[in-house]
Amino acid sequence: MPKYNSRLDKRAKKKSNVILNSLIGVVLLLIVVVGATIFLGNDTEQAAGDNTASDTDVADSSASEEEEEETEEPASTDEDTEENEEASEDENSSEEPETEEESDTDSENADGETPVADGEDLASDEESKEPKEEKEEKEEKDKKKEDEKETSSDNDKKIVKDSDEPNVKKEIVNPSWKPIGTEQTGEHVAKYEENSADWQEKVQALSYATGLSEDNMTVWWLERNGGPDKAIGTVAPKDQSTTYRVYLQWVDGKGWKPVKMQELIENDKD
Repeated sequence: MPKYNSRLDKRAKKKSNVILNSLIGVVLLLIVVVGATIFLGNDTEQAAGDNTASDTDVADSSASEEEEEETEEPASTDEDTEENEEASEDENSSEEPETEEESDTDSENADGETPVADGEDLASDEESKEPKEEKEEKEEKDKKKEDEKETSSDNDKKIVKDSDEPNVKKEIVNPSWKPIGTEQTGEHVAKYEENSADWQEKVQALSYATGLSEDNMTVWWLERNGGPDKAIGTVAPKDQSTTYRVYLQWVDGKGWKPVKMQELIENDKD
């Protein structure tokens, strides 16, 4: 019986040792699991914290960049606004005189008055016309005076004598008579068509000799006088108070020249 009890005791002790060892192993396993869990949990939290911190930094940096951009944009907007305001002020300053002039013009037009600018233009135009007209009148007067002086001087040089020829009252020769000039070129050919240049120059020579203006002179007769470079014409003023017979001579390159004039008793070509 004692041996049997000892065996049972050994078995019981062995069984209890196994149980204790198992419990110890379970405890150790739990310790390892708990330690690992704690360790891994700290690493995860640290990583999550790092990630959160990095995300926070990124968010903060992006937020700061956005704030800087927003800060710069108003600045540029302010600069653009200032430039626009300066440009608008310049435009307004340039437009203000025009606006004032337009308003003055409109107000004057509303009152039925002539605008000052137009009045000044009209006055300046009239003033410019008046001196021009006065100048032309003065030139005409001076020209008339010169012509009168030349005529008087020519008259002083005239040689007037009585004539024995039939129907001739006086014969007049003036040594100061000159050729009247010509626009004809080349060899001269005397023409007696009224629309020819040679005819018109003959009429001018008759007017020059008699002192009658062409618009107050009637050409009664104009013909060749014994040669191609000689002509004779009979003229009278419009009132037919006097009749003249004028002898002309052609001078090459200088035109027709009066050489003798006769005052007739009566118009023999009427």
